[in-house]
Amino acid sequence: MKNLKKNWFRHLLQWGTLLAIIVFLTKIAGNETADPEAYCPLGGLETLGSYLVAGSMACSMTMTQIMMGVVLGIGVILFSKLFCGYLCPLGWGSEYLAKLRSKMKVKEIVIKSGSMADKVLRFFKYALLFLVFYFTITSSELFCKNFDPYYAAATGFQGELTLWMAVVALVLFIFGNFFIKMFWCKYLCPLGAISNIFKYTITFAVLVAIFAIINLAGLSVSWIYLLTAASLLGYLWEVIYTDAKVFPLLKVNRNTEKCNDCGLCAKKCPYSIDVDKVKTVKHVDCTLCGECISSCNKDALTFGKKKSFRWLPAILAVALFIAAYLLGSVWELPTIDEKWGDEAKHEQLEKVRVEGLRSVKCYGSSKAFSAQLQKIPGVYGVATFVKHSVVDIYYSPAEISPEKIKELIYTPAKFKIATPPAGAQIKVITIRTEKMYDKMDPNYLGLQFRNDKKGYYGIETEYACPLILRIYMDVNEPVDEEYMEEKVEMKELVMPVHGGGTNIVKVDFEYIKMDEGVDTISRREFLERQFNFYSKRYKSNEEKWGGKNEAVYELVYEDLDKPLITRNVPYLSSHLSLIDGFLGIETVINDKEEYCFRITYSKDALNDDKIWAALTMPQWTIKTKDGELQTSDAKFAFEQKGATLEIK
Repeated sequence: MKNLKKNWFRHLLQWGTLLAIIVFLTKIAGNETADPEAYCPLGGLETLGSYLVAGSMACSMTMTQIMMGVVLGIGVILFSKLFCGYLCPLGWGSEYLAKLRSKMKVKEIVIKSGSMADKVLRFFKYALLFLVFYFTITSSELFCKNFDPYYAAATGFQGELTLWMAVVALVLFIFGNFFIKMFWCKYLCPLGAISNIFKYTITFAVLVAIFAIINLAGLSVSWIYLLTAASLLGYLWEVIYTDAKVFPLLKVNRNTEKCNDCGLCAKKCPYSIDVDKVKTVKHVDCTLCGECISSCNKDALTFGKKKSFRWLPAILAVALFIAAYLLGSVWELPTIDEKWGDEAKHEQLEKVRVEGLRSVKCYGSSKAFSAQLQKIPGVYGVATFVKHSVVDIYYSPAEISPEKIKELIYTPAKFKIATPPAGAQIKVITIRTEKMYDKMDPNYLGLQFRNDKKGYYGIETEYACPLILRIYMDVNEPVDEEYMEEKVEMKELVMPVHGGGTNIVKVDFEYIKMDEGVDTISRREFLERQFNFYSKRYKSNEEKWGGKNEAVYELVYEDLDKPLITRNVPYLSSHLSLIDGFLGIETVINDKEEYCFRITYSKDALNDDKIWAALTMPQWTIKTKDGELQTSDAKFAFEQKGATLEIK
């Protein structure tokens, strides 16, 4: 307790970090879309490497993570491994596992610094560093997620991880740190490895300079050689020299005249550095945590030979974190920035910015959007900024206009709010909006109407400037323009999520006007407008069974209008197409205004019982886009049998 009081600022930061993580995990449990790697400096450095080499950022990474990594590097060079000593949850956990072992009076396994075992074990974090950067740069996916113990725990082992890697890493973290002080940080942590490389600043700077000069001279040298050299030299310098020479600039200093050589400082050091045997602590493991200073009763130890610097490292850790967050918030690198087509035209290209594209949210969706643009004549490139949901599209003004581009990339959307009662008449009004560029935006707006439980049945959009938004409502519901404007211009939309709870979606829609005139349609016409019809014929089966005693089997399925259901219809179709006698499938609204499947088949091969048996198979065989056959669990659980339609 005495030590806690002496080093209270550090412990306050550590417990504050733990509290922040708990709050963060609570948000995950509440189904909010939070990223456990949001403030990870290692992920930021990996992303920076991917961007510099491949021109793309690792999936879900933004400028915030990059700035965390850049600021970490600057912080290590100038001050030391402050993130490791004050903010890292794995460093905090490593220390407290050692304290737990001590309280339980379990014998420690001591690996003396500089021993052969120590030197061999230190190699593994540099090997991991190489692998992490190599696979991240080559795939634009954070490789550290595969095994990171914090990421695994934060996601409940449900994230983008490799299960066996994560389990092994977590076991090593818990048991390794329990028996060996700072086992993870000293021997396995890739962030610790790259931080140590930054400590050997001059060597690293010379290495980067040589690499740059060689490439500027016209000799193309792969980044792999730089990564290999940095990892290898970092390891060799760490085991040969141990002490950093010039950098970092801030170090622990010992006043030999005041020191009584009690050795308590070395005992309290998390890394067991022999603080009591040197005038200046230059050891590569030092994080400036201040535990040695807190333990000294003679005031023989200080940061930078000044007693007034007592709380400087902790303050700097917080300041650097805040600086990185602020810089990352206002500055963003593109997730992808690429051009294609005739290079001679690239100099004359102009760009149009489209905001609010929330569906472009990572590297994968950015590449998918790029593929969509490459099909549009006159468009020659795109840069995506996923953090702010913004894209810049490069185009030739001689070939296409910005308005035409926006029209071609816009996906009309519809959202069913509620099912009208039988016989209902539907009133249709049209309003105009701006800034509803993403295909998900009408869904968000529709959910707000649904939450109010008024007489609104659905919405749909059609591209125009401004955007056409049709609202379907009960014929007796009054047209309240103020209410609609309020809903459209809400800045925070409350969206219920599956399993309970809500998610807050920040939007910036703009209400323009309401068109004159009101239309009226029937319930059936409304259902048809809102329904996503599907139709597929099986050519291979038609060659054998087509025109031979054909019939239609109808199966009512009341949830067939729901998006979660309709997305599985192609899987059902693929399953049936591989069974003799099935000729095709379509989704329709029958004369009773029921949603249903209609399956065309040959009576020479099938009957109602055989069709029902095929529909209720627990396992389906499905043909992929590549033509491969795969087995999967059935996507539908049919409960009510259908029947062959009578020919009238």
